[in-house]
Amino acid sequence: MGPRLLYCMAFCLLGAGHTGARVIQSPRYQVTGIGKQASLSCSQNLNHDAMYWYQQKPNQAPKLLLYYYDSNLYTEKDTSDNFKASRTNSSFCSLDILLAGFEDTAVYLCASSKDTELGCYLSPDHKPLCFSDPRSFERPPSHPTAMVGCGFMAVTISSLHRSWAETYKNH
Repeated sequence: MGPRLLYCMAFCLLGAGHTGARVIQSPRYQVTGIGKQASLSCSQNLNHDAMYWYQQKPNQAPKLLLYYYDSNLYTEKDTSDNFKASRTNSSFCSLDILLAGFEDTAVYLCASSKDTELGCYLSPDHKPLCFSDPRSFERPPSHPTAMVGCGFMAVTISSLHRSWAETYKNH
């Protein structure tokens, strides 16, 4: 896990940050059944150009699934077609898990960033790529370069058909 992402996660989880600036995800927790759709939403009031979705499975580092830069969607090569994202405006982004399976049980993190280094960004192997002409900057960074906001939610996929009340009544 990169130091910037780790810093952002610690920053957000400890409750620090700007009072009015935030990234909000909903729902905070979601339990859904196998084969059902799960919908997650994220909004930010930071006027950021980029919004990111990460998936963190138990005992693993967060993995970038996809991100939007303005209205353009960029999906990582190993991201399943089972994930569908949309960005209806600059402050909102959603992620749908079309047919949930056990492998989708994870914490999903949303982040936003504003590109602050015109014409220069870090590639996935962390070597800087710079362009002498800012107009040659065709693809935005694949990871936040100036992440300010982030949030998280937990999604659990279950095959149980008993209700919560039935489970606790029997114990």
